[in-house]
Amino acid sequence: MSWRTSRTVLLMRNLGRALGVNRLVASCLGGERYEDRFQVAMLGAIRPGDLVWDVGANVGLYSRKFSEKAGPSGQVVAFEPSPDNLLRLQEAVASLGNVTVMPVALGDREAVVQFEQGLDSLGATSRIVARADGASVGQIAVQLSSGDHLVSSGRVARPNVIKIDTEGFELDVLRGLQFTLRHASVRTLCIEIHFSLLKERGLPHAPSDIEQLLVSSGFSLLWPDASHLIASRIT
Repeated sequence: MSWRTSRTVLLMRNLGRALGVNRLVASCLGGERYEDRFQVAMLGAIRPGDLVWDVGANVGLYSRKFSEKAGPSGQVVAFEPSPDNLLRLQEAVASLGNVTVMPVALGDREAVVQFEQGLDSLGATSRIVARADGASVGQIAVQLSSGDHLVSSGRVARPNVIKIDTEGFELDVLRGLQFTLRHASVRTLCIEIHFSLLKERGLPHAPSDIEQLLVSSGFSLLWPDASHLIASRIT
């Protein structure tokens, strides 16, 4: 697909990660605030009245911004499986009438999986780590559902814009949305690609698989920086 997911670039990223220079290189190539371009593009994709899915909502930073952009006629569905993060998320959006919190993780099936709370102050590195039968100390069981199942069962409505930040689980989320993504009402996906975590899971070619899935679903792709991907519906 794109040069960013070619084997050569992935090998260079792996080498840079081993040397501890990837963040420095990304900053030099894109500027100190290179991730801001992703946020600007993401918020710019939301129209008044849109339904936005915040997949991996964490403590609600983006959910609040999405709420403002979608306006009173729009809606935000914030997906967050972490019990710790969930409390902070619910507090953050309590005054927002257009935000619904879903305490589930999105993936490619219906299951109970193990979840590990991140140790950072925001819990932003929290992630799914294993099946329920592989639990270890410090892990908790959470519900996993596919977006397609949630839509087909009527639990949530089909979105217009989707943001995905799931710490190496982004391909699973997209595989569970393949029917939903075929609908023209889904205009934009904004995804953080966690190259190192995907490799750690034994999925080194997942970034390319993500690109292929999105292109086959009718989207054009843009990388505003080294770790974020924006997919826009081809009209």
